[in-house]
Amino acid sequence: MTYKKFFLVLFTCLLMASFSACSGSHDQVSFVSLYSDEESNSDASWQTSLMPKLNNFELREGNELRLFLSGYVSKVNVYALRGNSQERINCSVELLQDDKAKSADSSNKAKRYEYAVKANADFKVGEKFIIEGSVESGANSVLDFSIPLEGFNSKPAKLLFSELRLGSTKKFGYIRFKVMEGGNLFGLKLLMPANRKAVEYSFPVAEVKKGENIVYHWFIPPDSDVVDELNNAKECGNKSAFADARDFWGRFKKFNPKRSNAILLRSSDGGALQDAVLFLHPKEDDWAKEEIAKAAKLAIKEGFWLLPENLEGSDKSENPDNAIRLNITPTKKIVRKNLYKLKHSPEDWKMLKDK
Repeated sequence: MTYKKFFLVLFTCLLMASFSACSGSHDQVSFVSLYSDEESNSDASWQTSLMPKLNNFELREGNELRLFLSGYVSKVNVYALRGNSQERINCSVELLQDDKAKSADSSNKAKRYEYAVKANADFKVGEKFIIEGSVESGANSVLDFSIPLEGFNSKPAKLLFSELRLGSTKKFGYIRFKVMEGGNLFGLKLLMPANRKAVEYSFPVAEVKKGENIVYHWFIPPDSDVVDELNNAKECGNKSAFADARDFWGRFKKFNPKRSNAILLRSSDGGALQDAVLFLHPKEDDWAKEEIAKAAKLAIKEGFWLLPENLEGSDKSENPDNAIRLNITPTKKIVRKNLYKLKHSPEDWKMLKDK
């Protein structure tokens, strides 16, 4: 007598955030199904421990996908799909790690595996594709998976914050960057944990050159005739666009950015930090949210915001006194004094009255 089990597991691709090697964004959701056909008199817990599981995955240089599996795996079948096409693209599959452990129930049963999967096709930076396949095990179980991906950015541009205006619903705010090293903006992630809206922003595919200015606008102006300047600084004719910069626009039409924040720029979702700026309104004594404190602590830990030697406190990395303590009103902005002699501290910044 047999019984059948069917499990549907929901994965969010946000788990990619834990890997610094991922330089592409992904659709938010993929589904994995698990089917098994087993004898009823078998040891259920033992059989369950042998069922293959997809614990994680990671996209790397050259669009190589790493699969991290556990349980027992006897065979992996994988193929790729480009965009909306249903034509299957063959993939090479290489077993990189086979971590086995002996037990009383089973001799030489594997617990953890790492596979490298590479499609026999090239995908451009940001191009959508899907890796699908199945994992077979000796326990008569099959794990089917589908992972939506976007082409890996092997040369992310390197940016520095150069200017910030919080603005208001009437005087639009922005963050200006300077390109310090040319490359592609795709996947660069701006994190702004204090904001109720626009907590994060991911740049689209756009090649930029060293010395160019990049501007991220907090939100879309009411007239809404804006486009991201993917190719040059003349593509957007909106009056809020800057003539000397490549303009990119937030996805909200109206909100007030918080006057205290710890803003980070990453090379990718979960990737290495590129820069940080911490500012706290003079009338506030502490970070308003735990997420802001965590962002500030990370910036300090990674060396993108340094602490003065005389800063007091048992945990200096959580002390907000090291932030820029200025009242950045809608008519004012903060500007980095020198992009080539950085102290990564409030000393780098000054406040100016905006035009």
